[in-house]
Amino acid sequence: MTTTPGDDAARPHKLPRPRQIQELNPDQLVAVIWRLAMEICVLRDRLGTHEALLYETGFISQKAIDSHSPSQDETAARLKARTELIENIINDLS
Repeated sequence: MTTTPGDDAARPHKLPRPRQIQELNPDQLVAVIWRLAMEICVLRDRLGTHEALLYETGFISQKAIDSHSPSQDETAARLKARTELIENIINDLS
């Protein structure tokens, strides 16, 4: 199902209707999945930074977040979580 001009005329406050998943090229779908996985990894890393700073200092400043360097244990945990996410996605796509 593709969008037509009339479809959205009565919906000026809404985004255009998306194409049906069946119409997407499989390569496009995989690219979207990988992009979302990358975003999840970034969000997990940022959340981990927030949690570490709260644990260490009891408060968080933007400067502290931007300058935080994860410990070796944090880095290993992040890598493990990232690897597990990627492996799960590959398994689901197989």
